[in-house]
Amino acid sequence: MRKKTKILIGAGVTALVLGGAGSGIALADTSSPAPQPSTPAPAKHKKALLGRVAHGEFTLNGKKHQVIDVQRGQVQSVGPDAITVRSNDGFTATYTVDSGTKVKKAKQASAIGQVAVNDHVFVLADKSGSTVTAKRINDSGAPK
Repeated sequence: MRKKTKILIGAGVTALVLGGAGSGIALADTSSPAPQPSTPAPAKHKKALLGRVAHGEFTLNGKKHQVIDVQRGQVQSVGPDAITVRSNDGFTATYTVDSGTKVKKAKQASAIGQVAVNDHVFVLADKSGSTVTAKRINDSGAPK
């Protein structure tokens, strides 16, 4: 506490004691602490947060804004043109699969034909209007 603040608090207590219960001094400290520089979160912390993502959507800045959907969950159905994923909170979404979709299974390049129903996947998709196209599908395999 600064000396100036201590003096004002002391004056307020004195006024309250001398003046009775009906008097007092209102104090406001308008100074704010100096802003602290933000430090980036450690890589371990960022990875832990991403590992907890169930599903979401965010928009990237740029000349043309890009909407990205992400979802982690269990494959409900899969075919050459689409995949449906259900997150553990019940959210379900279907994503279009095209020639630009990159699939990884067990951290190795793969194909959509290798993804099976009940496998756990992480999907990164590009949303344009009502069309949501999977750009990346990481398949960690069947539940253990």
